[in-house]
Amino acid sequence: MKIVTFLWFVLVMFFSTTQVFADELSLETDINIQKAINQTGFTILNANNYEERITFCYISENKNKTRINKWLNKICIYKGMLPYIDDINDLAAMLSLDIARLMDIKADFFRQFSISYSPRKYEMKADKKAADLMVKAGYNPIALINFINKTTSEPNWFEYNIMHHKGSERTAYIYQYIYEKYPVYLAKNKYITDEEYQNFLRITRKQRKKVRIIQEEIIKIQESSINATY
Repeated sequence: MKIVTFLWFVLVMFFSTTQVFADELSLETDINIQKAINQTGFTILNANNYEERITFCYISENKNKTRINKWLNKICIYKGMLPYIDDINDLAAMLSLDIARLMDIKADFFRQFSISYSPRKYEMKADKKAADLMVKAGYNPIALINFINKTTSEPNWFEYNIMHHKGSERTAYIYQYIYEKYPVYLAKNKYITDEEYQNFLRITRKQRKKVRIIQEEIIKIQESSINATY
C-alpha cells in the first residue's frame, strides 16, 4: 500500500512539474512574440513619423483574426494568425494593414462612419497605404501580396460580398501599385520562388498583363512629351 501511495505521489509530482514547465515555456514564447510585434510595430510608426500613440497586444487565443480598438488606439494580434507569418516582412505586412486602417479611421471624426458604410473603397486605400508604410520602414511590400493571398477569402459569385474585395482583387491592385511606385522590389523579387507568390502569379496573369500594357503606354506618352519639347 505504501509503495502504491509513493508511486501515485511521484506521478502527481511529475505531471505537476511538467505542467509548470509547459506553462513557463508558453509564457516565454508569448513574451517573445509580444516583443517582436512591439518592435516591428513601433519601427513602422517611427519611420513614418506618425505622431499619435498606437499600442500593440498579442492575445494567445487561437482565433484567426486581428482586432483594431479605435477608442484605445490599440491593435491586437491573435495567436491564430501566427501560422501565416513566415518572416519579419509578413509580420510588418500584417501590422501595416491594421496601422493603415487605424490611421484612416482616426483621420477625422466622420471618417469612421464613411468606412463603416463604404468599406470596399477604404479597404483598397489602406492596402496602398500599408505598402507605403512598409517601404518607408525598410520592409519589402511584396510580402503584402503573399500575406493577403494566404489570409483572405475568394468567394464565388453567389457568396460575393459587394462591401469587400476578393483576395485576388486586392493582391492584383497591390501588385499594380508596387509596379507603378516601387518597381525595384519586383525587379529584385526575393519572393519569386515562394509557393504563395507563385500561386499569386498564376491566378493574376490577365490582370498583370493589363498593368504592364498600361505602364508601357504611359512611358511612351511621357517619352513623346519629352521629345516634343526639344
